[in-house]
Amino acid sequence: MFNLKKVCLGILTFLLIFGVFHSGSIDSFAKDDPYSALAKATTVYNGVDYKNEYNPLFYYLNYEDLRQAFGTDANKLIEHWVIFGKKEKRVANRLIGDSVDYVVPSGKESVVIVQKTTHDNGGMTYAEEIQARSIAKQIADNINRIVAEIDAKAQAEYDEKQAEKAAKEAAKASKGSSSKSSKSSKKDEVKKITDVEKVAYAAGVVKAYCDLGTYTTEGRIYRTAYGVFIGREYSCAGSTRALGLVLDYMGITWYHKNINTWADQWCQVIVDGQEGFADPIIASAGYGKHPSEGGNTKDSVSYASVRKKFDVYTPIIR
Repeated sequence: MFNLKKVCLGILTFLLIFGVFHSGSIDSFAKDDPYSALAKATTVYNGVDYKNEYNPLFYYLNYEDLRQAFGTDANKLIEHWVIFGKKEKRVANRLIGDSVDYVVPSGKESVVIVQKTTHDNGGMTYAEEIQARSIAKQIADNINRIVAEIDAKAQAEYDEKQAEKAAKEAAKASKGSSSKSSKSSKKDEVKKITDVEKVAYAAGVVKAYCDLGTYTTEGRIYRTAYGVFIGREYSCAGSTRALGLVLDYMGITWYHKNINTWADQWCQVIVDGQEGFADPIIASAGYGKHPSEGGNTKDSVSYASVRKKFDVYTPIIR
């Protein structure tokens, strides 16, 4: 027999449980997502706007003591900056790392400073970051592995050719024929995979993840590596952070260009001892400036041009 009382009780129990867990998840997201809490937080204190020298998200990310003391309380953070932070010469207008900058060649004649900074994660929760980092590490590990195999094979072939050349010269010398030892040319050099080729391949892999998803600037995860690798939502900000995680595990120094702006974003990188760029949206990397900054697209290395050199397993989570 239909028992209306039991049905109503069951529905009420479900709603109560769902409500508790649902509200709890919202709270946990708020705590774990300083980006959402501070990206548009106030920069005004006592009627004065400090937006030209103060970014609440950067100030929060730069200093652990502030995170412990105030959390994402925007009013407390701006108050601390005005009263104490400025006098203590704390940095609030950019992300800081370990105060190391790299001066590297850029193009044929110029030099450029590439900042080494702490990279924000775009607002991923702890659980999301663990998942995103797992995929990024697998991509990087497999790229590094295959590069090591290709380079080892190239070195072995080079050593074999050099040994054959030395043997021929020794044979001629034993017969009394005088011959000058041949000088090594560029053709004799070991042809190893370059940094820019590795980075171009990594950019292509991240682009493949983006192509599985939807481009958007709405919601919370589009600006994160989690959105790219798992959430199937991406933007130039999210794809840059996703590629950045891969580059971290590949040992490539990078800087997030135009971070937290509505402009195009990409990774400024140091490759083969010089300035370069890596852009997953266009699946390419190159030496010098990004095309958006006037760089020459002819100097770019596309994923399509290097993929034949790689045979890399890439984990795709559907």
